[in-house]
Amino acid sequence: MTCDDWRKYCCEFIGTFSLVFFAAGAVVVDGLVGGGLGMIGAGLISGLVITVVIYAFGHISGAHVNPALSLAAVLIGHLDRRLLPGYVFAQMAGSAFAGMCLFWVIGDFNNMGANLPNIKLGISPLTALLIEFLLSFLLMWVVAGVGLDKRAHGPFAGIAVGAVVGIEVMLFGAIAGAAMNPARPFGPYIAMGDFTHYWIYVLGPFVGMTVGGFTYRFTHGLGR
Repeated sequence: MTCDDWRKYCCEFIGTFSLVFFAAGAVVVDGLVGGGLGMIGAGLISGLVITVVIYAFGHISGAHVNPALSLAAVLIGHLDRRLLPGYVFAQMAGSAFAGMCLFWVIGDFNNMGANLPNIKLGISPLTALLIEFLLSFLLMWVVAGVGLDKRAHGPFAGIAVGAVVGIEVMLFGAIAGAAMNPARPFGPYIAMGDFTHYWIYVLGPFVGMTVGGFTYRFTHGLGR
């Protein structure tokens, strides 16, 4: 393991911590103060954090901050497979630390910002899984198209990816969770102490991003 590997892992840890601390934190604070941020505020915060993370160290580790994205990147040839275990460990550890920091600093509000299907609105776990698959598929397709493809306008990748994340969270966060990332809910679920629905946000992103990655290879002429 090289020094460069450790730099990548460190960036993934800090980036995932930042994502979870602020994205889940927006939901927790909204519960603490009795509303105000809402879906639009949560979406803006999630999208902006992703944008900042991409510009801060995308050139170091790729700024995946997402185990499903890292796996998809390996499968389509954009990440060395030997780095995958370290990426996933760093991402999950960053999320776990962020979830516990939110619990210690703010307290237990709004299910610790955990991504959940809105059962009260009639959103079943299977419906949430389908939504999670579709959101993850689109996110990976965009990430690959603007961030991994050398033919794309690289300087604008962070804006495009942040916009997609923000839009998806604004529209579907309060309905089906809109995690698109197994690391995003991991820390909050630890802090909440209930993993009942966590499988949705593992299966949906991993399948959705894998399909999205291979769809990118086809639509962008890389499948031959």
